[in-house]
Amino acid sequence: MGFTNLVVLLLGVVALTVPSLGTYESPNYGKPPAPVHKPPEVKPTPIYNPPKKEKPEPKPYKPPVYEPPKKPPVYEPKPPVHEPPKKPPVYEPKPPVHEPPKRPPMYEPKPPVHEPPKKPPVYEPKPPVHEPPKKPPVYEPKPPVHEPPKKPPVYEPKPPVHEYPKRPPVYEPKPPVHEPPKRPPMYEPKPPVHEPPKKPPVYEPKPPVHEPPKKPPVYEPKPPVHEHPKRPLVYEPKPPVHEPLKKPPVYEPKPPVHEPPKKPPVYEPKPPVHEPPKKPPVYEPKPPIHEPPKN
Repeated sequence: MGFTNLVVLLLGVVALTVPSLGTYESPNYGKPPAPVHKPPEVKPTPIYNPPKKEKPEPKPYKPPVYEPPKKPPVYEPKPPVHEPPKKPPVYEPKPPVHEPPKRPPMYEPKPPVHEPPKKPPVYEPKPPVHEPPKKPPVYEPKPPVHEPPKKPPVYEPKPPVHEYPKRPPVYEPKPPVHEPPKRPPMYEPKPPVHEPPKKPPVYEPKPPVHEPPKKPPVYEPKPPVHEHPKRPLVYEPKPPVHEPLKKPPVYEPKPPVHEPPKKPPVYEPKPPVHEPPKKPPVYEPKPPIHEPPKN
């Protein structure tokens, strides 16, 4: 109880020593209250109801109207048309065209071109390159790895499963359905329609048309065309071109390169790995499964 009394006294002293901050006045003190905003009323959208369709009134029955048979059209023969005979075309001969003889082309000889002799390439001998002998690789022997023998798997026997005998399904017989006999359809006889006999068409014979005999075409002979004799082409001989003799290339012999003899690789023998003998697997016999007799 003494600790609680001390705490209460300390709180009282603190409350007396701390100055009061006074009362709080709101900025809207003495002003009328602000109006409350009310949302505008929303009218419900009208539901469109489509107009109901009125059923059309049944049309009164009209009896069939009798139509007389149509008469076939009569074609009047046309008078023959006289066509005058066609005149053959007349071709006028064209005057011969004089073509002057063509002159052969003249080729001017080109002066010979002097080419200086080519110098053979000169190869500089390369100094021999000394290669140090290669050392054979050294293999470190690996320690033997001991593998423990594998244990054979152990199979646990399953308990026998008891199956109940199946009952055969029972089908309930359906009652017979009575179907009334079908009546054959009734056809009303149609009244016979009277058709007058058709008259065959009458064709009037056409008078024969007279065609005058055709005259064969007449071709006028063309005058011969005079051609001047052609002059033979004359080719001027070209002067011989002097080519200097080519010198054969000279190859300098290369000095022999000394290669040290190669040493054969040395292989270190591996130690034998000891493998323990494997045990044969052991299988436990399964108990027989009891199946009840089927009915």
